[in-house]
Amino acid sequence: MDESRKQFEEYVAKKLRLPFEMITEARNGDRYFAFSSMDIRHSLNEWWTLWQASRADIEITAPKFIDSREALAKGFTVDYSNGFGDAMDAYEENIRAAGVKVKE
Repeated sequence: MDESRKQFEEYVAKKLRLPFEMITEARNGDRYFAFSSMDIRHSLNEWWTLWQASRADIEITAPKFIDSREALAKGFTVDYSNGFGDAMDAYEENIRAAGVKVKE
């Protein structure tokens, strides 16, 4: 499950004072079904749409990649450039998992 969806479901469970598992059991693809005798499906679907929209407008600009030539010019080794690239990949992956866009 992506991080944004998990955060949403934790938030909803807390607000509705329901077990987290009840919210996750109502999930069906990118929508929610009613569960037990409670029909809060429409609210969950609307809230999920709003949650996604609130994240859609956020965009992070990642720092510029440092290539090998630039690293050497700054007194670093080529390994510095490789490590920087790996760290940036991990950074961008975590940001996207939270539902935030990384500007290319």
